[in-house]
Amino acid sequence: MKTAMITGCASGFGHALARRMIDLGYRVVATDPDPAALEDLASERTLRLALDVRDDAAVRRAVAEANAWSPVDILVNNGGYAIFGTQEEVGLDCVQAMFDVNVFGPARTTRALLPTLRERSGTVVQISSVAGRAVFPESGWYAATKYALEAMSEALLQECATFGVRVRLVEPGAFATNFQQRATLESPEPPVDSPYAAARVLWGRRKQAVLEAPQDPRLVVDAIVASLARPEAFERVIVGADSQRILTLREALGADAFSMLAARRNGLAVAHAPDGHVLLPAQVVAILDGPAPDVDRLEATLIAHHHGHLDHWADDGEPDGPRALALLDALFQRE
Repeated sequence: MKTAMITGCASGFGHALARRMIDLGYRVVATDPDPAALEDLASERTLRLALDVRDDAAVRRAVAEANAWSPVDILVNNGGYAIFGTQEEVGLDCVQAMFDVNVFGPARTTRALLPTLRERSGTVVQISSVAGRAVFPESGWYAATKYALEAMSEALLQECATFGVRVRLVEPGAFATNFQQRATLESPEPPVDSPYAAARVLWGRRKQAVLEAPQDPRLVVDAIVASLARPEAFERVIVGADSQRILTLREALGADAFSMLAARRNGLAVAHAPDGHVLLPAQVVAILDGPAPDVDRLEATLIAHHHGHLDHWADDGEPDGPRALALLDALFQRE
C-alpha cells in the first residue's frame, strides 16, 4: 500500500482525508503545526509530525523523517487559510503571511519531495478552490494564492510528467469546515468609514446567491480518493454543486464575459452589453418580444440563466428584469 504525506491535518479536509486513507490501508504521514491535534489519527500506519510549512528547515526534516519511515508516494498540499477584504483595505503584511502558507508552503513541500516522487512516479494533490479560477469582491488576495497554486500545478505537470509524476488539482466550493471561522479571525475589520460599506452589503447577497450552504467535506475526500485510482497525468477535481456551476459558467462564457457579468452582478452599471456577453434585461426583452427573435444572440445569457447567475434580476430593481426572466423561462420550456 502507498504512503501519503498530508499537510494541515488538524481539521477540515486534511483531517478527514487522513482518516479515510488510514481506514483504506494507506500509510499516512499526518502533519500540522499543532501535533496535539493529530492524536486521534494514531495507528500503526500513521506517522504524526509537527510541521510549519513556512519553515524551510522544518519541511526538509519532516520530509527526511517521512521517507525514512516509508518513502512517500503521494503528497497532499492541504494546509492553508484565507483572509478577505478589499485590495485597498487589507494590509500587505497580512497578504504576505497568507502567501507564505498558501503558496510558498506547497512550494517548499513539493520541492523537498520531488526527488522521491520522481523515483516512485508519485502524485501531488493540490487543494485549490473555486477561487483558483473565479473571484468575488474581497476574495482577491486569497484567490491570488489559489491562482498561483493552479499555475504552479500546471507547470509541475509539464516539468515532471515524463517522470510519471501525476497532478491532481482539487477545486472545492463551500464546505462545512473551519475555513470560514478562521478566515473571520484572520481578516482585518474594515475601517468604520470604509468607502465600500454600502457595496459590501450587495456583495454579500450576490455571493450567497451562487454559493451552496456548506456541504459535507466527505464529498471532497471521496473525490480525492477516487481521483488517485485514475491513471490520468493531470486532473482538475471540481467538487461541490456551487463550484461546478461557477466554473462551468466561466469556461462557457470565457474569462472576459464572465468577469463583466460578475462586475455587473456586484454593482457595475452599463448601458449595453455586447453580443457574445450576457445581455441586459432590456436587450433580452427587445429580442424576445420582437417579431423574429434572434435566439442565437442569447446563447451566453441562456447559459448564465441556466447556472443561476441571473436570479438577481427578479428582485434587483431592474425595470425589465422579471419580464426578461419570464421570457427566458418560456424559451427554455419551448426547447
